Amino acid sequence: MTSRTPESRRERATAAAAQLAEIVHGEGREHAFSYLTLTDIRDILADPESEAETALTAATQRFDELCKTRNFSEFYVYIADWEQRVAANKRFKELVNELRSTLHDS
Repeated sequence: MTSRTPESRRERATAAAAQLAEIVHGEGREHAFSYLTLTDIRDILADPESEAETALTAATQRFDELCKTRNFSEFYVYIADWEQRVAANKRFKELVNELRSTLHDS
């Protein structure tokens, strides 16, 4: 069972946001807004100057704003090989769900 303390949630959310940012960055400049927002979320969470609860609240707000944008909700990883594409998009959705559930503590 995973710990649900603010500190552990912050750590897991930081890792998920960083991985998502890398994936989005790899898909090109047309996804710059999503990439920059994900790196902003990562940086908010990783800021050693802020309390875990404060960082989680700020990151949750940014994530929720990002999820409302069409270009993020319709994002997918394009790989020519169908099986690799399916696997990559499955992983992307898992990371999005991990970030969402960790930020919302659900």
